Amino acid sequence: MKSAMKTQILEEGRKLLDTFTLSYPYGLYKDSYYSTTYDELSRWLRQTISYYKESSPLKKEDPLVVYLNSFRGKLGNIDRREFQHILTQLSESE
Repeated sequence: MKSAMKTQILEEGRKLLDTFTLSYPYGLYKDSYYSTTYDELSRWLRQTISYYKESSPLKKEDPLVVYLNSFRGKLGNIDRREFQHILTQLSESE
């Protein structure tokens, strides 16, 4: 059950990775790409945090949960590179 849920989270995350197509033509963030779908990204993040809180023996203190929680209310700060890093962390976690 746990591995099926983790697989589903990773699959949804990989699909969301394709939504990171929005970019700015100039400025500090001109080389970054941002998601075009805030609602789906928000739902995915909530689902992922809930899953890892339930499955981790450390619960809220799990470093991965703390890291993911740092983006709650700040999803606009996640660019494609950061989201790819999140997916890598999730796939490498137990």
